[in-house]
Amino acid sequence: MTTEDRRLVAEAIAAHLGRAGRSRRWLSEHSGIAYSTLRRRMQGRSDFTITELADIALALDLSPAALVPSPRDTSADS
Repeated sequence: MTTEDRRLVAEAIAAHLGRAGRSRRWLSEHSGIAYSTLRRRMQGRSDFTITELADIALALDLSPAALVPSPRDTSADS
């Protein structure tokens, strides 16, 4: 995952938390992700795992796809 991808995922999670009126501490408790790990991931210092994204999506009643950036258009690279 690139630094930009990490930022986009963290922003998506933060936006969904804001809309739900929930905190990172709440998300930690409801997703089972240690608060220190969640904080590190939200700061973009390490990648979220697939399992973590699924757990976050479940806690927020979302599809995991709502948390990840859209695939890049690679046609310009061809």
